[in-house]
Amino acid sequence: MNRAPVGIIILGFFALVNGIGAAIVGLRQMGIVAFGPLETGSGVFFSGVLTLIIGVFYIALAYAAWDMRPWAWLYGNFIAMLGLFTSILVLLSTGSVATGLAAALLPGVILWYLNTPAMRGAFEAAEAGRFGTSNDYERDKAQAIMAERADDRA
Repeated sequence: MNRAPVGIIILGFFALVNGIGAAIVGLRQMGIVAFGPLETGSGVFFSGVLTLIIGVFYIALAYAAWDMRPWAWLYGNFIAMLGLFTSILVLLSTGSVATGLAAALLPGVILWYLNTPAMRGAFEAAEAGRFGTSNDYERDKAQAIMAERADDRA
């Protein structure tokens, strides 16, 4: 396993915290965790199930980021784009450009960070290392393909 860059470790930590928080909120909405009285009915249980599922997805993202799985890069980009869309909704609902820009700041930084050549290369190298080659010819061929992909992006 390749060691994850510090930025990915930090993003994974925040995904874990968000996942645990969403899971607790989902369990509370479902009435499973007793943090006080909760009105039942009107879709609260279903909302709790969805929130719990989102929490589990965030916890899976944290693990995948720390383990440098390639789908973590893709999912992180998706979540950042979803955050940018949410910031547009915040802008429209509040009518404040400053609030909309503040909501877009973190997803924008995450999207930029994940798409830097160093981060893309780190995820690709981790994937190449995960599926090792059995002989020198395969290793040389894999390195040539990785170099060609890097040239295509440049």
